[in-house]
Amino acid sequence: MKCVLAIWLLAAGLASAQEKPAIRASGEEVLVDVVVRDKKGHAVTNLDQSSFTVFDQGVARPIASFRLVKGTEAVAFSSKGTATTQKLDPIRQIRLVTLIFDRLTQGERSLTRQAAMELLNAGFPPNVYMAVFALGNQLEAIQGFTNRRDLLIRAVEKATSRPSSQFAGDNDQMAAEAENILGADQTGNQDTITRLAQLAANATDPASLMDAVMARSLVEMISFGQRSEMAYAGRSTIWALLGAVRGQSQLPGRKAIVYFSEGFAIPQGAEEEFRAVISAANRNNLSFYPIDAHGLQSGASSGIAPSASTGLNNKATEGLSGAAAASAESGSLDSSGFLSMTTPKTEIALADDLYINANRMNIQDTLAMLADETGGFLTANTNDFRRPLRRVMEEIDTYYEITYIPHIDKYDGKFRRIDVRVADSDLTVQSRAGYFALPPDMLRTSGLNAYEVPLLRTLTDMTPGRGLAFESGGMHFRGEDSMETCGVLIDLPLSEISLSEKRGGDSFTGGLAYLALIKDVKGAVVKKLQGEMPVELTRDQKASFRQGRFTDVEYVDLPAGYYTIEVAVLDRETGQTGARRSAIFIPKRTDRLAMSSVALIRKWRPKEPDAASDDPFVVGDKTVTPSLLPKINKSVSSSLPFYVIVYPSKHSQDTPQMSVEFDHDGIVKRVAAAALGPPDALGRIQYVATAPIAQFDPGIYAVRFLVHQGAEVAEEALSINLQP
Repeated sequence: MKCVLAIWLLAAGLASAQEKPAIRASGEEVLVDVVVRDKKGHAVTNLDQSSFTVFDQGVARPIASFRLVKGTEAVAFSSKGTATTQKLDPIRQIRLVTLIFDRLTQGERSLTRQAAMELLNAGFPPNVYMAVFALGNQLEAIQGFTNRRDLLIRAVEKATSRPSSQFAGDNDQMAAEAENILGADQTGNQDTITRLAQLAANATDPASLMDAVMARSLVEMISFGQRSEMAYAGRSTIWALLGAVRGQSQLPGRKAIVYFSEGFAIPQGAEEEFRAVISAANRNNLSFYPIDAHGLQSGASSGIAPSASTGLNNKATEGLSGAAAASAESGSLDSSGFLSMTTPKTEIALADDLYINANRMNIQDTLAMLADETGGFLTANTNDFRRPLRRVMEEIDTYYEITYIPHIDKYDGKFRRIDVRVADSDLTVQSRAGYFALPPDMLRTSGLNAYEVPLLRTLTDMTPGRGLAFESGGMHFRGEDSMETCGVLIDLPLSEISLSEKRGGDSFTGGLAYLALIKDVKGAVVKKLQGEMPVELTRDQKASFRQGRFTDVEYVDLPAGYYTIEVAVLDRETGQTGARRSAIFIPKRTDRLAMSSVALIRKWRPKEPDAASDDPFVVGDKTVTPSLLPKINKSVSSSLPFYVIVYPSKHSQDTPQMSVEFDHDGIVKRVAAAALGPPDALGRIQYVATAPIAQFDPGIYAVRFLVHQGAEVAEEALSINLQP
């Protein structure tokens, strides 16, 4: 089945509305938008397919489809150089431009207002939609996507008339208006994806469908921006930008963010979050076009004179970790007044989008890399923003669209770098950096959060047992239909998590994040699980936090087979990670006698009010907290508490009986069999018991749990280490 990879992802309701590439090919495809310019910065639009070579992970890949998109037309070139023009539907070939004004001074607001107004007064095609945001402590919506010039002019005036921190009321109003477009919730489910699917199914025309999808995009951008306020102050800009990118992931077409900013530094420990912005933009077909609002007035304040752009780029080069002796980048101001980046892509030997050394960065470097790694360009060291903004609109409207087949043997979650080259060395190419090899459907449903980027890299370079100390593993339970439920467990002592004292010393912040990839026998990712736990503690809470544990169970349904579970955990404060790998066998569903995995019990806790009735670890009004630690200290406990679910056979009326065998160096000790109670309404027997271990010698034991029911037998096993 053909699908487009992570570079562009569409909502299910828009799949039929998006204009298809002129050439189709079997297998998955990656789509890359490419802009080519000559030495003077002029767009080159007369190249044919033979002029381009696309490299995926350093390997040249055949181009599957190629065309030049110009507004509402697509131009295809034959091998003889003749051009054929195809008319595109403007509704289905949309362009999205987001204007973000970030914490500007009064003088900078005046300058950027003038530039944005000139952009709007110049007019734009009917298939270009714009939105206006202000960025303060969070991303504030001023105007949602529209092609009405009067609304955009009013929004720009508002965004540049007062500090961005004063837009909370506008933000709430825009969110309410977007919710009104989505309509009343008819399903009892407040999830916007579910509501969008319902609305899309009832939409009678593409325009109504597009309004719904843009409304959802706005809601997601606002929601993610509001969550950024919870992050540390130094990270708020990065998280807000990530929200602006991710919020547009369900929208089709070419997208751009024009980012008016003084620039920003990457706080120590936030390098991965910044990398996530780059990665998300590359997946979502979005380019950044930062505009340094300092203009010529403050070149000295950033440590860069107007003519010293080479020094800027040398600093940026120092921030690329893992580059194979990359030479200093060179840059210059072209006739349009923007900074031209000329880093040879062959010199960058990265296994990810970008790596930043925060201690060697200045604020303009960040903007430069934000643009360069997403196929845009930086406008800097000039007070004349008119020509660069016209060029932004030109690149949004005119570009080459190339697809190729990457020949991915397995979606292993690793980063794959894209490099697009042209035969003429005098020409420069702007294109995306790459993508993560995750199944497209998986990315469409769960996306990719900022914290997942360093965790994916940790799993790519996995060295089990290094870094953070934690335990992880899988347990199987009977699911619905032909599926089995797999519970993925993560257990970590909170003493491993770093805490930072906030200014004033009254509170501490920190937290963790995790990512789990479930892979089949071929090594392909079939499920991705992720989560995070930010914390803010008072001084009185710190000690008890240190003594606690983080124990999380996530459930997924899997068909029978062998699987590998790869888990990585991140210390949010220090960036330190750890990784573990385990295996699990999911048995085939049967109506014969069966049993779940056996869980050692760490403790009991009250049942949560929102716990599902079929949660495997809920027993009556209590919930089992499982333990993954195989070490049992005899001086602390004289018994081995365990929990298992037995599924009686439908072919026997006998009462199931449980027994436990301990095998140490070939010597087997059996605990007497015990009869099990009747099954519950779900047809299962939840069994809790303790096996005596006081009389056992210290050492490694293979423990077998056996259930007999008539002639049928089911068993599970685990290993424990008895300590004195």
